[in-house]
Amino acid sequence: MKHSPNFQNAKKDSSIDYQLLFKLNTDAIFIIDHSGEIHHGNAASENISGYSINELRNQSILTLIENKEHAKAHFQDILSGLMTETRIQLLQRSGNMINCLVKCIPLDVSDFKKGFFLIFKDMSLYDSLDSKFRETELNFQIIAENVQDVIILMNEQREYLYVSPSSKNMFGVENKTVEKLLQNNSFFYNHPDDTELLERSYIDAKKTGKPFRIVIKILHKEKGWVYAEVKGTPVYDDDNKFRQMVLVVSDISAQKEKLDRLEFYAYHDPLTGLPNRRYFEKRLRESIEKLNIKGQIFTLILFDIDDFKKINDSWGHEIGDQVIQEVANRTQQVIEHGIAARLGGDEFIVLLYNCMEVEEVKTVIHKLQKEISRDIVAGRNTIAITNSIGATICRNKYKSETYYFKSADVALYEVKQKGKNQYQINYS
Repeated sequence: MKHSPNFQNAKKDSSIDYQLLFKLNTDAIFIIDHSGEIHHGNAASENISGYSINELRNQSILTLIENKEHAKAHFQDILSGLMTETRIQLLQRSGNMINCLVKCIPLDVSDFKKGFFLIFKDMSLYDSLDSKFRETELNFQIIAENVQDVIILMNEQREYLYVSPSSKNMFGVENKTVEKLLQNNSFFYNHPDDTELLERSYIDAKKTGKPFRIVIKILHKEKGWVYAEVKGTPVYDDDNKFRQMVLVVSDISAQKEKLDRLEFYAYHDPLTGLPNRRYFEKRLRESIEKLNIKGQIFTLILFDIDDFKKINDSWGHEIGDQVIQEVANRTQQVIEHGIAARLGGDEFIVLLYNCMEVEEVKTVIHKLQKEISRDIVAGRNTIAITNSIGATICRNKYKSETYYFKSADVALYEVKQKGKNQYQINYS
């Protein structure tokens, strides 16, 4: 008599509600026998395929798969003990295909004949976002593939009823070690700074019945602190009494790193690494607000390289770029209490925080002139440059960014009229 796979074959601990894990999982889960025949599935499996489980029951899982040979080969690997994930295109009832990340988990690791959980993660959103970011100038891939979520069941006493095996990838230690160590902690290896957020999110979700989603840092044995997204869903019984919290933890460290890089290049000049106009204007707005509220005066210093066009014409744009980079480096070394930014071309601007005295501004300007006037070695060429500087001490309240920019620009223009390689300071 053919043995139909079911939850009883997988159930080893009566305290774990596997049916609940099965039903609440947002990924499609099919239960198949060792020959690939479908016997059951959760609601997500019906949503992703477009078929009801009754329609799929006793059908081969291959009827839902586009590349059947690839699927067969992967399933043979599973039967041989190689538990890996793979990408598969799932055929929907409508005829559409969905890119899925598929993982096969035996109901009983000691007897594969009892069947398998076949988990399909819809990667459409991930792939769509990835494709959009590939089309951008920065060409960063934001969505990381093959993210393995950790599923945790916690009871009202915050005891861990279940921790999925994928926790090994998340924490860098064996699952049994994770379970043992977690029992001594209210949550998991979270950063101490995130404990309050976790506690509050857990309590609020339990009280209101609303799911929560937060980002925290957790400790990986080898990688150190990594970013993770935690989604918590409270579960109640028929009497509306809190029963369990289902936690799904996803490693988002790769996405976080790429988002940080994307944000960096959105606010920084790619040639010099200095803040760009967009970032500078953000800091200028903050300084204007401090001036309006606290009366904290600041100073803008605008400068460019004298006769920079001649450098490009004489030595070429590659040497010109090296000159720009060196000027940026020297400017950064001079500025201690403020920021320097590249506005474009050979034009730079400096914001000095809480700077109100003319002598203080002159000191910074003299340092800039001294550093920038030193010979620049670019390739085999030694280039001497000078710069013209226009500065404005900003003390008038309730003015726009353009007002202060224009004041510095007027000062620079006056220097150019005098013959360059000088500076002019005015008030605005």
